[in-house]
Amino acid sequence: MCGRIVQKSGPLDYVERIFPNLRRVFDDPAGPRYNIPPGTRPLTMHRLAGDFNVDRQWWTWRPSGSKYAMNCARLDKILGNKWPWKMLTGRGRILVPADGWYEWMPLGDGPKPPKQPYYIHATDNAPLFFAALSDWRPGAEKDEAHGFAIVTNDAAGGMVDVHDRRPVALPPDLAQQWLDPEFPTAEAVALLADGLPETAFTWHPVRQEVGNSKYQLPDAIEPVPPMPPA
Repeated sequence: MCGRIVQKSGPLDYVERIFPNLRRVFDDPAGPRYNIPPGTRPLTMHRLAGDFNVDRQWWTWRPSGSKYAMNCARLDKILGNKWPWKMLTGRGRILVPADGWYEWMPLGDGPKPPKQPYYIHATDNAPLFFAALSDWRPGAEKDEAHGFAIVTNDAAGGMVDVHDRRPVALPPDLAQQWLDPEFPTAEAVALLADGLPETAFTWHPVRQEVGNSKYQLPDAIEPVPPMPPA
């Protein structure tokens, strides 16, 4: 997973996919985002303070005392109860709603071949819910020290991802359980093995401009002819 997601839907569009009878109004002034990188604050869904909430949290987490900042949490490390994720699986489970994400495929060999960006989304264009782990707690700053990382499965195959990993997207029923702070930690972690399969996704090439995260126009996700091989 390269670390770019799309959130073009409104908060209620995401919420109603999981909680169809939840009557809430969410006011998000930022509007749709077509190219969200780590080090920013995308929409998140969680129950970290008990009640269900939708807000913006910092995407990238630097554990206390660590020189490494992480925007992805590898599934094998989580399943192995490894540091630092074992600190968060019990109290820091959140969702990152999205409409899709980007990956880049090298076109040819060599040290720096050109890359074709692809947009990956659900075959039915439904919202996706990426499992994530956050170190935010009520009263804490929404910064790198209290940020989150999206769970990725490096063994699942990345489709067009040269890194051979992709985010763990949970179906709505499992996403609801993942959020529940009362749901047993071991069972919640086990849910991560049941993320959506490759057959749930489709993808197409998109314009080179998405390589710059400042490019936020709606045509960022529209298909274009693929670049010729180098």
